[in-house]
Amino acid sequence: MEQERTGGMTAIAVLNIIFGGVGILNGLYLALGSFVLMYELLRLDVFQIPVARLAFALLILATGIVGLIAGIGIFALRPWGRALSLVYGGLLILSSVLSFFAVPIIAAIGTYDIGSLSAEGLARLIIFSLIYVVLPVPYALLLCVVFYKPAWKTTFAKGWTA
Repeated sequence: MEQERTGGMTAIAVLNIIFGGVGILNGLYLALGSFVLMYELLRLDVFQIPVARLAFALLILATGIVGLIAGIGIFALRPWGRALSLVYGGLLILSSVLSFFAVPIIAAIGTYDIGSLSAEGLARLIIFSLIYVVLPVPYALLLCVVFYKPAWKTTFAKGWTA
């Protein structure tokens, strides 16, 4: 018996692929920044590896890869696409929480008054908030809501083929 993909499922698949691709690019950018920092520290004869920064970059990269693969699975209506999308939602929440510990601009919030931030610092804070909190957290919650609907569970149940 064949099951058809709805418009909502197509939209989620496209969003997973887009957010996953952006996550991959973001993770690569953060990893490159970590490697440049390590190089600069070694050049200054300081042997230090920014472990937290590198681990966060790898988490973002892994989250993006999971999102991209989940989007492909949703397009194909594979049961693992649903499961991987739920894992992707969890990783988005985890990366949002950990971003407050790993991204240096957030350290400024704890030590300074937000009103004392320069225009550039405030712009960076807004961009950070959009990238790491405002977009991923509601999207992760949306994934959890739609994939626990009975109709979506049935569509992605084992035994159905696209």
